[in-house]
Amino acid sequence: MEKFLSRDARNFRPSAIRAFAKLINDPNIISFAGGVPSPETFPAERIAEIASRVIRENRAVALQYGPTRGLPRLCDFVAGVCRSRGIDCSAADVLMTTGSQQALDLIAHTLLDPGDVVLVELPTYIGGTSSFHARSAELAGVAQDDEGIVPESLAEVAARVKPKLLYTIPNFQNPSGRLMTQQRRAEVLRIAAESDFLVIEDDPYGELVYVRDADTLAMKSRDDDHRVIYLGSFSKVLAPGLRCGWIVAAPELLAKLEIAKQAADLCSGMLDQSIVDDFTAAGELPAQIEKVRGFYRAKRATMIESLEEHFSTRASWTPADGGLFTFVSLNDDIDTAALVPDAVAGGVAYIPGAPFFVDGSGRNTMRLTFAKENDERIREGIGRLAGILP
Repeated sequence: MEKFLSRDARNFRPSAIRAFAKLINDPNIISFAGGVPSPETFPAERIAEIASRVIRENRAVALQYGPTRGLPRLCDFVAGVCRSRGIDCSAADVLMTTGSQQALDLIAHTLLDPGDVVLVELPTYIGGTSSFHARSAELAGVAQDDEGIVPESLAEVAARVKPKLLYTIPNFQNPSGRLMTQQRRAEVLRIAAESDFLVIEDDPYGELVYVRDADTLAMKSRDDDHRVIYLGSFSKVLAPGLRCGWIVAAPELLAKLEIAKQAADLCSGMLDQSIVDDFTAAGELPAQIEKVRGFYRAKRATMIESLEEHFSTRASWTPADGGLFTFVSLNDDIDTAALVPDAVAGGVAYIPGAPFFVDGSGRNTMRLTFAKENDERIREGIGRLAGILP
């Protein structure tokens, strides 16, 4: 069948971390490997009530094809969310997508030709690199530190490879958990303007804030020349099974993305949109977000305390002031991928960090999520992990 594949299909790459998904639901393994929200945060009963009602009372909309841009009232709500993040936005600037992952795919399909260069953070989200690889793009990494993208690295790499796009997750990045400072965001946009590339700002974790002084104002709030393509999602604060994400972009680009979406799936699921629309119109999202924050804040504290107890002299880690992850860097040159079989045999799972680095580095790192396990199992799991490392 290989001869029938398109050139782009030959560049499809399986996710380097999806193989760990089967470990998430094994009750004998304490899993820090998943990248998904906890089902305990889903307002399942409320979703069931809303789904039943919209099917009974509004089936002509909820069970039908709909506008490619999305349900108008939901688009208006999303525009309000974006305004709360500092973005000058109206419903006309919004394209609803089937999750942020489709948004990445649509952007890649619309903007990338084979050989185009996309800059990504070191480390970065594998779902993003998969979308770019699928369009036969070339990827180049830029360094991060505790404040986010390092401007000197960005400027140097951009001058050398002439990128078309930069992909960044400024708020509590997956996998690093880092929060980019506002000064760094301004510098990134300055370099983007000087080197003339677009910026994809992916913001799925911006509402998951656990400390008071975290400044999550969107990079696009500074976007005077429409260079930033902003992505958002309800997956982390409501439920990922309701595949509702969005794109906010310059009008001429959004029009092209809308055409690409028409070709991809005509419209995002109207039942999903109707449920989210009803939930948000009832004013229930703020309380839901506070519930989710409280749930993860406690788990995050337990994981950080456990790391301090067991790894204080052996590793460093990001503070996880928001989002779902902390990123651990071992002091010694230990290949964390090679230790996965021993870890699983010892009843604990994590994601080795190297697959998140497009330059082949990061072999001594690992991503840990605190989303799934309870406090007792988090403490036990970190203890097991400490016992496995040489």
